[in-house]
Amino acid sequence: MFSLDIIKLLYEAGKEEKEKHKREEGVYWVTDLVRCPLKRVYELTYPELTAKEVFTPVFVVGNIVHWGIEWFLRERLGDAVKVEVEGSREVILPNGDKVIIKGRIDAIVDMGEGIRIGVEVKTSRSDVGIPQIHHRDQVRIYNWLFNLSKTILLYITPERVTQYEISERATDEEVISRILDTRGPRYSWECNYCAFSVLCPNKKSVNKGP
Repeated sequence: MFSLDIIKLLYEAGKEEKEKHKREEGVYWVTDLVRCPLKRVYELTYPELTAKEVFTPVFVVGNIVHWGIEWFLRERLGDAVKVEVEGSREVILPNGDKVIIKGRIDAIVDMGEGIRIGVEVKTSRSDVGIPQIHHRDQVRIYNWLFNLSKTILLYITPERVTQYEISERATDEEVISRILDTRGPRYSWECNYCAFSVLCPNKKSVNKGP
């Protein structure tokens, strides 16, 4: 009897997506610069704690939406679009150390005449507070990393499907400042979704009393 395990295929694909972001010493991903800096440290030290993330429905739905939008852009724009574009850039810290900034944007569209527009897809349970500040910061750094004219921040939520054009870009100085800022968390809500909150001394939690 033949069987088809689609769930297994989805989780295998999710694992492959996660493995594209291999941790390396001296390398910072753009996402590292817009979230709690302690997560990078813990991911290098305790990588096993994040393995279960590929099994969460939120992660699976996010992947499916990304794959769908990337397919749609290729169908509509053809050779003008490249998806899952990875780039890197070197910066020198004040102490002379060289570090690499890596990023992987969902898509870059070549509009001609030297104009290149990035596309970054975000899924959310709600449209409250969008565009979120850490998403805006992420695409500003993408504009810097890939030398883009601007990036479209595309939100897919149950209440709204909309886009925001972000033309501002980060500077070398800002990127370096984010690397050197080791305080965590960057946002208090991050701890609610962090796999490392079970061991982190900086966890922000509500005091429920003794």
